[in-house]
Amino acid sequence: MKKSKLLSALLGLALMVTGCSSAVPTDSAPVSDTVIDQVVDTESVETTVTETTEKTEPLTFNPHVYCGLLSSICTDDHWDSLYNLIDAIRSGEDTFVCAGEDVYKWCTDDTVIGSFLPPSCTLVKPDGYEDGVGRIKYMMAKDEFLSREQAFEDEVCRMLNEAVRSDYSDFEKCMGLYDYMTANFQYDYSEIDGQGVDDFSTYACLMSKKGICCEIAGAYSYLLLQCGVEAMVYGGDGSAGYHDWTYVVLDGKGYHADPTWVLYGGDEYGVLSLTYFMETDEERISDGFNREEFEADWIWYWNTGYDRSMFPATDGRFVTLHDWATFRSMDTERNLIVYVTSDGIEEEFSYGDL
Repeated sequence: MKKSKLLSALLGLALMVTGCSSAVPTDSAPVSDTVIDQVVDTESVETTVTETTEKTEPLTFNPHVYCGLLSSICTDDHWDSLYNLIDAIRSGEDTFVCAGEDVYKWCTDDTVIGSFLPPSCTLVKPDGYEDGVGRIKYMMAKDEFLSREQAFEDEVCRMLNEAVRSDYSDFEKCMGLYDYMTANFQYDYSEIDGQGVDDFSTYACLMSKKGICCEIAGAYSYLLLQCGVEAMVYGGDGSAGYHDWTYVVLDGKGYHADPTWVLYGGDEYGVLSLTYFMETDEERISDGFNREEFEADWIWYWNTGYDRSMFPATDGRFVTLHDWATFRSMDTERNLIVYVTSDGIEEEFSYGDL
């Protein structure tokens, strides 16, 4: 498929791909309902929510999400200028302080702004740079745009606080959002030929809870960044065409997490498979992808010469979950996941202090 670069971060990422794979193996193991932070009565299959003794502060919207995975390519000038731009956009201003013309071109690019402030993609355009000041123009009435942007922030906050708690560890945030997205989002190809950011983009996916792999990966990555977890959209050529997922960093180690292949939103009998959660490079290869074709999608469109070895995924601590294990619950007091094996046996997996 070919999409215009003017259709958001993920539209830009989709430019050079030939397809978006949604195919997954059809085998599945019988399990009970997927729940998070719940205790399961395995005889009655009823669930009860585990009460927490202390209330935590709610998560709030972070307009300045940061991706340290880009640090070797993006300087402090890039981030400072991007944040100045984002602050200007959220205030409805027409100018922002910017470090230089090259930085101006980077941070006003649709792919960048669509990744780090999704509702702005294609609706806030560059309008010239001079003497340290960048100009922007809005493609809809400002009051309408600001209302749209505020609605996006409110929805992001709602999802975050429904999926995770502010005192969760990075791993728990990854697990909580993975569980939330796979239960509430649906794979939907119907809007792929839409001609605007409301049809096909990270923004569209987050607001509609529908999308294809690049949109879903963008949504998961963005929500993780909102929680302070290092993540970015990643992809590669596979047996079913080009496909996108999310590259995540926990405790300094990289992993591949693919929510698209385990979505079950809308299926009342659906369960969450952990097969594609926190995989290694070798496991991704065994899924049908070519290691030489792996791409850091937030980089390659503007810097094709980056070092691909910067993003390894070699730690196999989660491999026991990848034999068609299905998620049942997460115990944040004991730092473990309860899951069901492909043989229907309930087991526990300790994630320690991740």
